[in-house]
Amino acid sequence: MKRARVWVVVQAAVTVGLLALLMRTIDVAALTALFAGLPLTFYFISLAVVLAGQIAYAWRWRLLLTSAGVTVPFRDVIRQYFVGIFVNNFLPSSVGGDAAKVFYLGHEYGYRVIVASVAVDRLLGVGLLALLASTALWLSPPASPRLVAANVATAIIAATSVLLLMLIGIGTGGLPVRVARFGTRAVQLAQQLQRLRLDMAAPLRRPEVIIQAAIVVVGYSVIVTMIYLRFVALQHVPTPPFAAMFGAVSATAVLSNIPISLNGLGLREQLHASLLAPLGVGPEIAVGISLLLYAHLVIASLIGMLFWLRPAGSAAGITGTSAT
Repeated sequence: MKRARVWVVVQAAVTVGLLALLMRTIDVAALTALFAGLPLTFYFISLAVVLAGQIAYAWRWRLLLTSAGVTVPFRDVIRQYFVGIFVNNFLPSSVGGDAAKVFYLGHEYGYRVIVASVAVDRLLGVGLLALLASTALWLSPPASPRLVAANVATAIIAATSVLLLMLIGIGTGGLPVRVARFGTRAVQLAQQLQRLRLDMAAPLRRPEVIIQAAIVVVGYSVIVTMIYLRFVALQHVPTPPFAAMFGAVSATAVLSNIPISLNGLGLREQLHASLLAPLGVGPEIAVGISLLLYAHLVIASLIGMLFWLRPAGSAAGITGTSAT
């Protein structure tokens, strides 16, 4: 517990440092003017895209649950997904939302299978997005050292995700037997891990599930990239090539999950400014679109908070008690 508090303090310090550095490199007046001139139609369209994307990701999670033999009404899955967004954005943890999903659905449908579905959902989402980012950056003309570094980082994350998914699908070849010499407790833990792996492997053995999950990731990433390009065009500056923007945007989404700051705050904006600069996008524009989409996620978080505060007796056991 003490280590967790220390890590939160470290993340807070990193967040403050990144934001302070960011404020020294951007023109705040220009950033404010950028938002003042933003058409309301663009604001509401981009908000609708972000909210629809979260619903699509909730559908993907339900797809994994169903393939693992767990039937949860879609409305409950949406509710838990948005509660997870709320927890992620308002508590100092990037995995708190996953814990909330397990907490609220686990008591009714089984903790192990919910943990398995959440873990596979996270691995598939990050792995596919990292693969898309690395591929797009490799195919894109700009050879900036920043983009090359982002390409390498996302390629490593993609390869690691693929290896983990393969290990989950194939297995470890009798882990309980191999750890038997360490005693009964080691064997019991290995057996529990083996059962968890089998639950995680269930959806991975269905190619149609992987294809549909990939369609969600690709489709949402493409639409979000179009939002970025439109935002740049509204500032009356040249828009980057689609593939290059797609790669930079996807890489930013992947790398902002690195848990060195509070919920990615500061890191996400620095990544935008750094990776979009080689594409000719100024820091104010890059930070502006980052803050706009983050504001949309805050709205999604508020929707999750409303679900979280629902009175006892609602579906899936949501109560007004704290998720912590």
